Formats: sequence, C-alpha cells, structure tokens
Amino acid sequence: MVLRYLPESVPGEFRQHLVNYADLHYKAMLAREKGARGLLVVSGPNSRVRDQLVPLSFDAALAGSSLGAISINDSVAERLLAAAGRNLKELQDAWDGQTPGPRFELAGGTLEAHIQLKHQQAGARNVLARLPATQGPQKPAIIIGAHLDHIGRGEGLNSLARSGEQGQVHPGADDNASGVAALLEIAQYLADLRNRGELDSPREIIFAAWSGEELGRLGSDHFAHTLATRATDGQSLASLVAAYLNLDMVGRLDRSLYLQGVGSSSVWSGEIERRNAPLGLPVVPQSDSYLPTDATSFYLRGVPILNAFTGAHPDYNTPRDTAERINYPGAARIARLMALITRSLALAENTPDYVAMAKPAGSPSRRNLRAYLGTIPEYGASDIVGVKLAGVAKGGPADKAGLNNGDLIVELAGRKLENVYDYTYALNGLKIGQTVTIKVRRKGKVLEFSITPASRE
Repeated sequence: MVLRYLPESVPGEFRQHLVNYADLHYKAMLAREKGARGLLVVSGPNSRVRDQLVPLSFDAALAGSSLGAISINDSVAERLLAAAGRNLKELQDAWDGQTPGPRFELAGGTLEAHIQLKHQQAGARNVLARLPATQGPQKPAIIIGAHLDHIGRGEGLNSLARSGEQGQVHPGADDNASGVAALLEIAQYLADLRNRGELDSPREIIFAAWSGEELGRLGSDHFAHTLATRATDGQSLASLVAAYLNLDMVGRLDRSLYLQGVGSSSVWSGEIERRNAPLGLPVVPQSDSYLPTDATSFYLRGVPILNAFTGAHPDYNTPRDTAERINYPGAARIARLMALITRSLALAENTPDYVAMAKPAGSPSRRNLRAYLGTIPEYGASDIVGVKLAGVAKGGPADKAGLNNGDLIVELAGRKLENVYDYTYALNGLKIGQTVTIKVRRKGKVLEFSITPASRE
C-alpha cells in the first residue's frame, strides 16, 4: 500500500526535485522491482483531494504490466490497517514528516481484487487530398494540415470542464474545427488558382486532415513514419517534403496570431513578412519547433514547420468551445495568410533549409501537477517576462483572489517568474489549501494577492 502523492510537509523548493518520484508509474515500477504482486494506492486524509480514487484515463500506449494496481478510498484503507492495529491519519502524519515513516506488514487482513483490462482497438482515418505538380522534375512536396479529432465528451482525456459540465459534448469549434475549416478554404483557393492557370508548380501540395492528434499525434505520426520508409535513409523526410504548415486553433483571433516553429528554417521570417504585408495581421513569430501538435511529427523527421495558433482561452477543452464564439473574419484572414505562404513555397525553386534546434531543457513535469489555480496562461506570449493570462476560470482560486484576464504573473509563492516553465515549477511546489502570495503586473503596477491552491483531482 502506498500513498498517492508526495509527503505533504516537503518544502516547496524540494517538492520540485521529488515530484517525478511521486509519479504512480514510477511507484508501480519500483514496487514491481522489489517483488510486489500488487499495489494499493490511497490518497490519505491529509491530501485534501476532491476525489479519493485515481481517475481512469485512456493510454495510447499498448503497454502491459505484470503488476496489478488498484485505487482504494480512505475508508477501505482504514479497514485494512485496522487489522494491523494502525490508523491511516496517524500513519500519514508520520510519513509526511521529513524522515521515513514506519514500514510494516498488513497481517491479519485479506484483500481480493479482480482486475480486467481490455485493450480497445479502433480504426481511424486521415483524410488526404493532392494537388499534383504541373512541372517536372518534381521537387519535394508541400504539406498543409490540421487535426480533425476532438475530445468527445472529455471522458478519460484532458477535459477542463467545470463542475456540472462533465460528460457533456466538447464541440471543439476552435480545437480544431477552426483549423479544418481554414484548411478546406486554402485547398479551394489553391485548386481554383490551378484551374485558372495561375499555379504552375514544380511541387505537389498535399492537404491533410489528421486523426488522433488528441491522443498524441497518432495520425500525423503514422503518416510521417510510413512516408519516411520511402526515403533514402528510411528516417528523414527531407527528400520528399519541403515544408509542413499546420493550423491548430485559429478561430479566436483577438490580439495576436502566433506563428510557431519559425526557428525551424531561415526562410520563415521573410515569407511571413512578405505574405502578411497586404493583410496586416498582428503576427507574433516564435522560434520553438517542439510543439504539442501535428507539426512536431514532421519536424522530428527533418522538415521545416510553421504552425498557426491564436492562443489559449477559457473555453479550451470544455463544452463551451462552441461555434458562435469563433472570430470568423479573423479565421478567414489567417487562412488567406497560410494560403499565400503555401503558394509561395510551392512555386519556389529552392527548398527551404532545415534548422535543427535543441529541445528546451529543464521542462518541469505536469503529470503530478496537483495544485489548481484556475489560470489559463497565454502560451503564445514569449516576448514578455512573466506569465500572461489569457483567462481566469470562473469560481477558481485565481478568480476568487482577484486576478483578471490580461494580468502578467511575475511572482508566485516567493518565486520570481520569467516564463511558463518557471510557473509550472512554482505550481509543483504549492501545497493544497495553503495560502500563498501571487504578484501580477496590471496596467504598469505590481499588485499582490493572496491565493489558496485547490486540488486538480
């Protein structure tokens, strides 16, 4: 039997170093290596969780295990401990200390569990269309794509539904019907140019609507992997694909359009500037090319990428991501920009160069991120020092504390923040229910608030 989290008394600055060891996968692996036949996971009264049981979730990895693991609530744990003359609260108090607590056998009690796991296999389809090259010899293709899946009712996936919204349909109007709609408009525009004789290109253009992105880029990764087997080295796509453009959440143009992956090629800055000149979109270029979207499937195989994104918002991955909230004129302008860039690349004599970038180091783990503040960072805002908020969840700790959309968080629990990675580290160090200070910059002034973290689980 193990406790679900870290010891509650561990200081914040030390929690960040231990958080990966609190991962249930790690605990199960360690227990198996020590000869355990099964694992019982209990939250404990000191953890102050909303749900004492570990929720079930989908895992896209078809991995097996010789160790059976079940989650039990505190009352079941108390009954098992009573047979050994122990009390869960007293034990957790001891284990929560800075020194190791008591270890003992649960003699005198029995537990029987029937565990039945069912691997669910389902077919999914990418939807592809081709606009063939009209000049020879054919040069590496241009691919432009968007993912067509969403998270359904959010069950077992990364739903951010509020209390009372769980189990409702998450329409995914922005994530990612907006990207698919833009993709279709771009395909129609370029096909019309071809029909009018205005797109005599040496490069094929492939339009791709990917499946399985929400489960981990399954559709785009399958395509890229399969296509790479035709390449000369069986790995890189550089000889077959000149560039990959992606549209993921382009329906909420408010302040900025973030064009991500600019660091993957030296051509992007000039292309963006030239094609945006007649449109005047508020573009914010970002260099990072390791992105949580389909573009990464291609970048990892030697292809320059460009991803269009209008930023996170309070309706992301909730039942409130609905069609009436889309900025349709803004989405149309973004589609126009990406179409012009695609056309330019298709007509270009030279293939864009590929720039290999190091993956950002030191990214903190979010798997064991327990503390919930109800903040929605503006992940696209990389040109500022701090963490800018795209929104604040109604009724959440940040809302109750007085934080607003547009605030720039500069300090949390005494830790200075320069970026979203600093913010995640600071969140990992918070204790549920323990009030801390948070400082934000608002209209040029630094304001200090008291905030009490709630539990995500």
